[in-house]
Amino acid sequence: MTNTDILLEDLEDVLDDATSIPLSKKCAVDVDKIKTIIEDIRLNTPQETKQAKAIVDSRNTILEEAKKEAAEIIKKAQEEARELVAKDEITKTAQAEAADIIAKANEQGKQMVTESQNQASEILSNATTQANEMVTSAQNKSREMLTAVNNYADDTLLSIDDALYKALTDVRRIRQGISNAQHKEG
Repeated sequence: MTNTDILLEDLEDVLDDATSIPLSKKCAVDVDKIKTIIEDIRLNTPQETKQAKAIVDSRNTILEEAKKEAAEIIKKAQEEARELVAKDEITKTAQAEAADIIAKANEQGKQMVTESQNQASEILSNATTQANEMVTSAQNKSREMLTAVNNYADDTLLSIDDALYKALTDVRRIRQGISNAQHKEG
């Protein structure tokens, strides 16, 4: 599990631990904790990119090893060919076998390089896809959390506005009642 996944779970925990606001479907959340987690997600995104780079470096190492191994196979084949040619009585046979060995070694070396390149490309592709998915997921979660916090703030301010309006209306009604009572006495 990556750091980003852990941070996203922490974000969900903060939401799960949110305090319910009476008489509404709203919850109070610790905005500072959410902002801290979002910042940590942003800081961890480069780390995920470093992991993808390490996979690319690993691919290059695999290719280099395959090339070295292919070169060793070719070198051994050439040495075997020289030894066969050195024997006078089987020179023609040796030359044919040497050519065959060299051809097979070249083909085998090419095949190994191709397989290594394919494997490295697949690893890189998978790592890139996974890194992109993690970044996209983190960005989406971040946006969702920001939207939720903004909606909560808007709803809270609207509730406060409604409560203040009702309280002001009650104060005006009470003042009107006092004023009417004073006029009747006067």
